[in-house]
Amino acid sequence: MKRNMKKFTGMLLLLVWVLALTACSSKEKLPNEEVYQEKADGYIKMLTSMDEASLNEQLTDLEENLEDFEQQVALYPYLMGNGSKFDFTAEAYVSLLKSYTSNLEDLGAFVELKAYEGGEEKDGEVSYSAVYKFEKHDLRMSLVFDKNNVITTVTLDPIYSTGEILEKAALNTLLGMGVVFVVLILICLIISCFGFIPAIEAKFKKKKAPEKKAPEPVAAPAAASVQEAASTKTDDLELVAVITAAVAATLGTSTDGFVVRSIKRKSNSKWKRA
Repeated sequence: MKRNMKKFTGMLLLLVWVLALTACSSKEKLPNEEVYQEKADGYIKMLTSMDEASLNEQLTDLEENLEDFEQQVALYPYLMGNGSKFDFTAEAYVSLLKSYTSNLEDLGAFVELKAYEGGEEKDGEVSYSAVYKFEKHDLRMSLVFDKNNVITTVTLDPIYSTGEILEKAALNTLLGMGVVFVVLILICLIISCFGFIPAIEAKFKKKKAPEKKAPEPVAAPAAASVQEAASTKTDDLELVAVITAAVAATLGTSTDGFVVRSIKRKSNSKWKRA
C-alpha cells in the first residue's frame, strides 16, 4: 500500500511540474492584443468571403507577376484604397492565399472563431495565433509582425486529431516501404538479367561475323600430269638430238641437210641386241 502511495505521489508531482512548465511557456498578454485579434479576424473574413475560383485566379495572377506586386507594395503601401496601410509583404500575402486554397478540402465551410491563443513579442517582432472552427477541421492561423507592424510570415495549419495523424503516418510509412520494396525488386530483376547478356552478345557477334569460304582443293594430280608430260617431251627432244647427231656422223654430213620427222622403235632390231 505504501509503495502504491509513493508511486501515486511521484506521478502527481510530475504532473504538477509539467503543468508549471506549460504555464511558464504560455503566450503573454500583449498590450494591444485587440488589434491583432481584429486583424486575424479580418483576414479570415476576407478569405472565407471569396469563392475558390476567385482565390485561385487571384493567386495565379500574383504568382505570375510577383515582382510587379512586390514593387507596388514597396512603392504604394496604401493599396486598400481606404487610407489604411497594406498589412503584408508581397511574399506573405501570396503565402496566405496559397496556404488557404491548398487546405480548402480539409477545412470545409467556416463556422466561427474558436479561441485566441495569444501572442508574444521578441526582438521587436510579434507572433500571434488564433484558432477558427470549420466544418471538417479547425484552422490555426499564425502571424508574425515586424517592427513596422507588417506581416512577414503567415502559417495556416488544419488541426487534425491524434487518430488522423497516426493514420497519415501509417499510410506514409506503408507508402515509403512499398516504394522501397518495388525499387529493390526492380534492381533484383535487372541484376538477374545480367546472366543473359553474354549469350545475347555472342549471338549478335555470330550474326555480324562474315562466313569464311572453304579453300578450293588443289588439283595436284593435274599438276603432276602436266609436269610428267613436260618431262617426257624433254626426254624425246634429247633423244631426237642424239639420234640426229649419230646419223649425221655415220653419213659424214651435217645436221642441216636433213630433218628427222619421226622415230619408230622396232621389236626385232639390232638396237635391241646391242
